Amino acid sequence: MAKEFKPVRFFVLMGLAAFIVCGLAVFYTHRAAHGRTAEERAAYEIGEKAGERAPRDAKLPTDAELNMMAQKYFKQRGSGEKQSWDQAFENGYTDGFKKTHPQQ
Repeated sequence: MAKEFKPVRFFVLMGLAAFIVCGLAVFYTHRAAHGRTAEERAAYEIGEKAGERAPRDAKLPTDAELNMMAQKYFKQRGSGEKQSWDQAFENGYTDGFKKTHPQQ
């Protein structure tokens, strides 16, 4: 015996499904805004904190200084690959620092 089609139930369920899909898309898009990898997101956070503590006339660290910082944090955390930490600091730290120092 066929069940009766209930349009209200159908549209409520479709609306709920669309809400969940959109919520997941926003979550992953926002999460990736500060880097695709865990190392890059960690470097972004470190750069943001350093930028908040730095004086207003502070300059962005040079590439050599960023490389030394990446090596230091790589040794502290001990996870991932050294090359990925270097690249993460090149991208993430710079973006985080520039967020708090937009004149750079």
